[in-house]
Order: sequence, then C-alpha cells, then structure tokens
Amino acid sequence: MATTFVGFYRQLGPIETEIEAVRKTGAIHEEFTAKIRELPSKLPPTCKLIGSWNISGGQVPGVMVVEAESYADLQFINSHYFGWLVIDWHPVPTGGVERN
Repeated sequence: MATTFVGFYRQLGPIETEIEAVRKTGAIHEEFTAKIRELPSKLPPTCKLIGSWNISGGQVPGVMVVEAESYADLQFINSHYFGWLVIDWHPVPTGGVERN
C-alpha cells in the first residue's frame, strides 16, 4: 500500500550565484534542468510523482508530493538529486478524494 509523502526541498551549493544567474539570463543550470525533466520517467514503478512546486528566489523551500510504497522510493529521489537538492520527507495521513 502506497503512502503519500510531502518533501520540502532546498537547493545546495552557491544559491546566491545561481539566483543571480537566473535573474540575468532567465535560464536554470542545464544539468539541473535535465534532472528535473527526467525524474518522472526514471521513478521506480512503486513511486508516483503527484506534483512539485517551487517559488523563485530560493527563500522558501520547494514542495514535492509523491506516493511511495517504501522508503527506498524516497531514497531513489534523494539519490537522483544528490548534490543539487536536500529533501526533508514527511508522511501524511491518508484521506481525501480517490485518485485513479
């Protein structure tokens, strides 16, 4: 049975440098952009990405919501973003509208 997890994430590294580069060019680092785009297709079959949101500027954490059958699924995501993001995962109570 899958459990819903909310992950709060922050970027690692020279955040101010990255923010300034994004402000000047409008472009996020290409390697990081590739990581973001490829995650959904690389997730284990026991893990489903529900959504991910981030507010520009880096002052507040981003949020990622997944349904995972084990902590190994969360570790996969942590490993995927190793060196780029640190994610703090929290299980949430079940309930609400059924998703198919």
